[in-house]
Amino acid sequence: MRLLFLGVFDTTRQSTNTSQLECFEKIGCDVTGYNYRQKVAQLGSTRGRDQDVISLVKKERFDLVVYSKCDVVSTEVFVEHSKVSRTCLWFMDPLSSYSGEMKTKTSLVHYFCCDKKNILPQAKKINPSSYHVCEGFDESIEKPWDIEQEWDIAFIGNLYNDREESINKLRSDFSVKVIKNAYGKNHAKAVSKSRINLNFCTAQGASDRVYKIMAARGLLLSNDWEGRDKDFVDGEDMVVFESIKDLKVKIDFYLNNPEEASRIRSNGYKKVQKYNRVNWAKNIIKLYKNIDFKGLI
Repeated sequence: MRLLFLGVFDTTRQSTNTSQLECFEKIGCDVTGYNYRQKVAQLGSTRGRDQDVISLVKKERFDLVVYSKCDVVSTEVFVEHSKVSRTCLWFMDPLSSYSGEMKTKTSLVHYFCCDKKNILPQAKKINPSSYHVCEGFDESIEKPWDIEQEWDIAFIGNLYNDREESINKLRSDFSVKVIKNAYGKNHAKAVSKSRINLNFCTAQGASDRVYKIMAARGLLLSNDWEGRDKDFVDGEDMVVFESIKDLKVKIDFYLNNPEEASRIRSNGYKKVQKYNRVNWAKNIIKLYKNIDFKGLI
């Protein structure tokens, strides 16, 4: 099938769209990537970009157009594309970002896919053809690295709000390494250097950090999120903590019981494999094939 993917692509693989485009290719799609941010610089305006991609789709008549968020792309693009091709809006951000024009765009596509499960009830009210599809991890680089473990505890990400407060409370008893701006290989290598990797859910859902950590065979300690028990078993694939006091107890236990920590790392690594990005692409296409589009165009 011929597919147009509107996203942001780079050579450093910092953008997840880069690996997503490759995964569409891996499963046999004839995919064209359209870097909607880069096109603005090339054409001089957002209006010029929008008219360019409208003309492209009308000319090429792709089987499917997939938008990766595309918050800065006009609704006119969505309207015009849906007249001539099937369309899918992919939204990876948390519920707090799902509002306004994004909801309008949800109503304009043939189907909507989100990474956060708690967005789904709202999306289905707007577009009944709305689905949860896990973004997962890039298996080509987010994998275990043969590196000596340097840190007992690490958090990979930016500190803000409750995260910073939680880290500061932990530091009264433990040394915690905070790694900012680590993407792709650097993220996986940071996981491999750590005996324990922390995650703090801020959006009532699992961030991609969860999948990246387990994919790099890290020991994940996280507070709980809605639907977690359907994907991962506490104490088998990863470890759930209920409070900072509980987290301290569990950190101490796993630092002093490396065999048990290793067992959970191995289980998590095996369990997370079904959430790789190739399967993300397969799920997007599977929905395209299974939805009854009769009467929609």
